[in-house]
Formats: sequence, structure tokens, C-alpha cells
Amino acid sequence: MKPIESLSDDELAALVNGAAALPDAPPALVKSALGLWQAAQPAVASKTAAPGLLNKIRAVLTFDSWTASPAALGLRSMPSQTRHLLFSAHGRDIDLRIVSSAESYVLAGQILGPDEPGCVELAIDTASEYAARSMLTTPLDELGAFRLDNIRAGTYWMTLKFAGDAVELPQIDVGERTF
Repeated sequence: MKPIESLSDDELAALVNGAAALPDAPPALVKSALGLWQAAQPAVASKTAAPGLLNKIRAVLTFDSWTASPAALGLRSMPSQTRHLLFSAHGRDIDLRIVSSAESYVLAGQILGPDEPGCVELAIDTASEYAARSMLTTPLDELGAFRLDNIRAGTYWMTLKFAGDAVELPQIDVGERTF
């Protein structure tokens, strides 16, 4: 047989048409092959195995607009007072914007990834790790978006809760940009 590069258009067309006419594999062989593939998949813990328990996941900060120089972002003007943070965790990206609003801040964001109902919990960090934290909770809308208004400057911890997962973000400092 000639190498495929040296075949004429007619010879190549005849070869393709001949391949299309090949019979399908026997059903038992297809089932056996699919069974091998499924056995090789990693075992995933069932969310129904332990109701009430959450899989705790730590998110990682992948972008902070205040750590990049304006020139690196292609900006010609003064840096914006809006802070943009992007976190990644276990197949999800969390887009968070912190916007100055009069004497307080607005935290608005969206979960990019699997469409699941859930909520966002925001806790203010206190001096003691064991002290009670002040907590705000808001549900995610149908697009995975959320908004928290009237947030004072300070250090906060954000947790996203879904049916079987609790995604914890690193501490978030809300306030004026310090150079």
C-alpha cells in the first residue's frame, strides 16, 4: 500500500468510503471496553454517603488587581478604587469585586463553575481566633452571583456553601488601598 501522502484525491476518497462501510464492533465488545474505562476512573465520594457533612475546600487567590501595576494591566490613568479578586477552587472560579461606596464597601461577585444553589457567608476577623465572629449570609442567585452591601473596612473570611461543599477563601482585606 502507498503512503497516504502519495495517494491521489480519487484514491483517498475510495479509502475513506471504504472505511465508512466497515461494520460496527459487536455489542459485547463495546460493553466490555466501556467497562474497562469506567473501572479506571478515580473513585468519587458520594455526597449522599454522609448527609449533613460538607467537603471543606480551600480556594487560592489567582489574581488581585491591587498587586499588579497599572502598566501591566494596560491602564493609562490612575488605578481604580475598585478591587478585583479572582479565586480558584476545585473546578470553580470566584470573581469578587470590592467597590467603595460612601463610608462603606460593596462586595459583589459571581461563582463560575457548576451551577449549584448555595450561599455566601462573610465573617469579620476578630483579634482572637476563638472569639465569636460577626456573620453575614446571602444566597446565590440563579446565575451564581451575590452582593453584600454596607461592609465596613476590616479583615474578613468568606465561605461559599453548596449542597456538599464548603469553599473557604483566604482572608480578604477590605479598605483603602495602601501603597
